[in-house]
Amino acid sequence: MTRKLRERLAFKTGIVSLAACFLITVSVQAQELLPTAKSIAAEMGIAWNIGNSLEVPKDPLLWGNPLPSQRLIDSVKAGGFKTIRIPCAWNSHADTVSCVIDPNWLAQVKTVVDYCIKDSLFVILNSHWDGGWLEECVSADKQEEVNRRQNAYWTQIANYFKDYGRHLLFAGTNEPAVQDVYGTPFGADRMAILNSYHQTFINAVRATGGNNASRTLVVQGPRTDIELTNQVMNTMPTDQIEGRLMAEVHFYPYQFALMEKDEDWGKVYYYWGKNNLSTTDTERNTGWCDENFVDSMFNFMKTKFVDKDIPVVIGEFGAVKRMTLTGESLERHILSRRIFYNYVVSAALSRGMIPAAWDTGDKGNLTMTIFDRKTGEIFDLGLLNAIRSAAGLPKLPGDTSLVKVATGDYSMKVLYSADTSFGQVQLTVTKQDMTPYDTIIVRAYVNGETDYDSAGVRKFGWLALSVVTMSDNWTWREGRFGAITMNNWKEYRIPILTDQSLNEDALVPANPSKIDFLALQAYSDGFRGTIYVDWIIFKSKAGAYDTVYTFNVEAGAKYDGNVDAVSLIETSAVPGDQEWKTVTRPKFATSTIRTSSFATASTLRAFMSNGMIHADFSVPVSGTVQVILRDLQGRKIHSGNIRAKAGMNRIKIGADYSGLMLLEVRQGANKLTSKVVCR
Repeated sequence: MTRKLRERLAFKTGIVSLAACFLITVSVQAQELLPTAKSIAAEMGIAWNIGNSLEVPKDPLLWGNPLPSQRLIDSVKAGGFKTIRIPCAWNSHADTVSCVIDPNWLAQVKTVVDYCIKDSLFVILNSHWDGGWLEECVSADKQEEVNRRQNAYWTQIANYFKDYGRHLLFAGTNEPAVQDVYGTPFGADRMAILNSYHQTFINAVRATGGNNASRTLVVQGPRTDIELTNQVMNTMPTDQIEGRLMAEVHFYPYQFALMEKDEDWGKVYYYWGKNNLSTTDTERNTGWCDENFVDSMFNFMKTKFVDKDIPVVIGEFGAVKRMTLTGESLERHILSRRIFYNYVVSAALSRGMIPAAWDTGDKGNLTMTIFDRKTGEIFDLGLLNAIRSAAGLPKLPGDTSLVKVATGDYSMKVLYSADTSFGQVQLTVTKQDMTPYDTIIVRAYVNGETDYDSAGVRKFGWLALSVVTMSDNWTWREGRFGAITMNNWKEYRIPILTDQSLNEDALVPANPSKIDFLALQAYSDGFRGTIYVDWIIFKSKAGAYDTVYTFNVEAGAKYDGNVDAVSLIETSAVPGDQEWKTVTRPKFATSTIRTSSFATASTLRAFMSNGMIHADFSVPVSGTVQVILRDLQGRKIHSGNIRAKAGMNRIKIGADYSGLMLLEVRQGANKLTSKVVCR
């Protein structure tokens, strides 16, 4: 080729390029510009990944997660996240030759994007691994074909979402070359190939016009490895509009975050955080990937990009939960993960970067799940609260394992001293309409004794706790706490349902839209002690939490039954407060003292079947036995006498009742008691 010809071609190319730039400029000016990447980044806050879902090749259900639902997205929003990253497969949903994407797949992806947009969340929609068509092909021999597909896919994707506004961002790749065999070099030559993939992506999106002419686009560092990105990604791709690009890296310190088993070169790290290291299992303490490592890596990205007005997305970060650990090791590991997530989020936000937690969706060993994909419920509240705390958000109630009780936080103290009876504390109705809610959460501490009487005779004792409502002409309904934990704080969850057959412990208000009465109810046999309630939370069906009672101001309205007193106590003093031990009022009247023989040789078991209460009981001697059925307010529902033989007996009682009842079998001064659920 002659010099003159080269000059002529150069002149023509310049005209074309200038014309193209002019046309692009006109297009951008005609369309209202979307905000810059920097201004959008300032709004994106903390981010969450819908992992193992839409990026699964061919079938999004293949890895065990259901398709994302609006309820899930609502819960993520309620959890405090402002951005959702959607990893997505395209190649496996397209014709292998023409690269035309299945329109049904585009529609499915749009559905999920719309869920997020409806909640005013930012969305990062990417092109993920999908068999490695790009990620495993950062090489000269694959470059032409990869660019062909890259252009085809992003032209279609961009056109499909052209009219979406500033809340939608596109990310051109995922982790390019991350599948390289360890030690495979990645220098300037391969960086140039990767930059061509980024350039193709940018050019394809911009060429579709509309909002895509100024949409923020995200490009990935090589392997999304921070150190490698810092070393070789020395230029950004060219863009026709200024200030609309972001950079993306990922952060998984391998030995702590991902490593599954010990290798000859190193051990799996279980524990993270300079103040949380083990003094006995020291080889499992975090080594190289500690707080200093986080700071150094993130400083690289701040200097290289953020300080030059190029926002950085930590597109994925996390650490697997190692559920094969037990005891103190497991507890320290779980705490380590929370400290790690908290530190990473805080370190990213403080440097102007957007941290996006990876979520696997499954709940077993070596997972990173925060939200239950099927229900939309929070699965790992402790981990979520660690993220929220780093973002300056208050902790959501329900997680106590890391709760530090502060001075000035009070609990309601309910003092009991009686034998078989009920106790009730009526609460002011602050949520008359319960229809938005699906769970009541009560944080309580039970302290007392349930296994012997005032004469020191051993016997079976028990305590049942419930939340009681009355509505619809004062119809009594209750939801039970379930198994009671003694001498420790616990969050008791009572489902709110419309059908008790789905869960016999659930609360099924007669009219959930108009609650006239709300109370905490205790019924017991052989219990005296104290129940402390720190707070009561109503959880909405959308995943939000409403604090209904903190008891920092009032202890409760009315009380009756075997409740001796209701007061407030500093929560920090609860474990040491055992006033019930000094109560002078006798727990049992002298006439009700049991004999050892009756206490040890007698049993009672009651259950409901075919509309009848069936009761099996044993007594040590033959004689008359009184049978009494009571409701939880102690009122007699049924009473009668039968002749019982020494040993095992069975009776049947017609049961036109509903709810939890107490069945008593008396023989002289001796008494047996059993709970029975009537429907």
